[in-house]
Amino acid sequence: MPLLNLIFILLVISVLHVILDDVIKMKARTTRERYNIRKISSAFTTLLAAGILLVVFFKETTTLIVAYGLFSAGLVIALQDVFRNLAGGILLLVTRPFTAGDRIQVGECFGDVLDITYFHTILMEIREWVDGDQYTGRIMNMPNSFVLTSTVKNYTRDFSFIWDEMQIILAPGSNWEKAQKIIFEIADKLVSTAVMNAKEELINLEQKYLLTSYDVETQVYTKIESDRIDICVRYVVNPRQRRKLRHTIVQELLQAFDVEEDIVLGSINSVEVSGSLNSVVAVGAKY
Repeated sequence: MPLLNLIFILLVISVLHVILDDVIKMKARTTRERYNIRKISSAFTTLLAAGILLVVFFKETTTLIVAYGLFSAGLVIALQDVFRNLAGGILLLVTRPFTAGDRIQVGECFGDVLDITYFHTILMEIREWVDGDQYTGRIMNMPNSFVLTSTVKNYTRDFSFIWDEMQIILAPGSNWEKAQKIIFEIADKLVSTAVMNAKEELINLEQKYLLTSYDVETQVYTKIESDRIDICVRYVVNPRQRRKLRHTIVQELLQAFDVEEDIVLGSINSVEVSGSLNSVVAVGAKY
């Protein structure tokens, strides 16, 4: 009789497992998601089978509870990564530190969020070997457990602009005041629309967060180094337009400085190597 009970229980569990597997095939959208759900399904059916067997073959309640508890604890330890990913996915869906379409950074991973599932977050990667925050073409699947241990940096949530800076190097003796004015006028003209939109967004942001300052106007700063004059221009920009805007600013600066004989781009060292002040073109920029 116990043998017949065992065979019947195993048969029922096997049928249940096949049914769940068919449902998973129809509902799961990706291979990774299918794999994770199958692991949970397998754990569930195993736990169910063990519970039934314990109820059938163990008559003493205390022994049953202890055995079932030990088995459950072992199962949780064996599948801790799956449960951590599931907990992270639920936390992401509840707290929403980012949504699909946001640009985020997690550790050394940068990208635009394509999808958020219960077990992983899918990103379109940026940076790596590509400059200027542009796409590499690689799709990243990050287990959702990262939200439990890592800091998430969101480029676009609540405020769709970032501050960017560009450094322009002038040779000593250059007319830095004229260069500073040209740099400011070019940058300020190109970001005027972004400045207006950023001001509006910051007014709304002030209703949600405590902001101590929200100056989004274009700023120019100058300092002297041993072999050069550094002029830094600071401005607001859409994160996805950063490289394009840098390119446009550099183009217009080169055209403007080309007709100014008293403005020389570059340091003393670059001038000595080239042998000619007029041939020096060096624009430093941090990416």
